[in-house]
Amino acid sequence: MFQIKWTKKALLDLAETLKYWNIHNSSETFSKKLRLEVKKKQLELSENPKIGIKTAFDEIYKIKILKYYSLFFRFQNDKIEILAFWDNRRNPDNLEL
Repeated sequence: MFQIKWTKKALLDLAETLKYWNIHNSSETFSKKLRLEVKKKQLELSENPKIGIKTAFDEIYKIKILKYYSLFFRFQNDKIEILAFWDNRRNPDNLEL
């Protein structure tokens, strides 16, 4: 089982997304669902890191969360480092890893 480590940027990306949905929906329902799905995928990834899809970025992989979100990550020794929580509807040219 791999240990998962989130970068500050990835945590901020996730927090901003959750905050947006709380305000947009005037409810935490979707945010809770999204957070639960992130936790499920994180556990799945720690148990089977090969489920990630290689990206155009060197040694960086992604895994889809629900329909519109992805986690971008890389391997560091025996750890998986989450680099970004990304809304796939955004312009991919703005993705900084």
